Amino acid sequence: MPKLSYWIGQYLIAAVSMFVLLLVIDVLMRGETLERAWPSSLGWAAVASAIFIGSRYRNMRNGIACRACDVLDKK
Repeated sequence: MPKLSYWIGQYLIAAVSMFVLLLVIDVLMRGETLERAWPSSLGWAAVASAIFIGSRYRNMRNGIACRACDVLDKK
């Protein structure tokens, strides 16, 4: 089982990349201002990343095979 620092790193990578993606979509595609877009993008990125990393942690702890997780871990 990986250490806590591994899971923190995975969470930060997922949250930051999702935050940037959501912010770009809000600002460029929906026409929101940056001041209005960043709080909601940050909130959604934090929640979605927690769910994603939490499910990966649970699957690894329980020994459940996950094809997407295996592909991500090899990279």
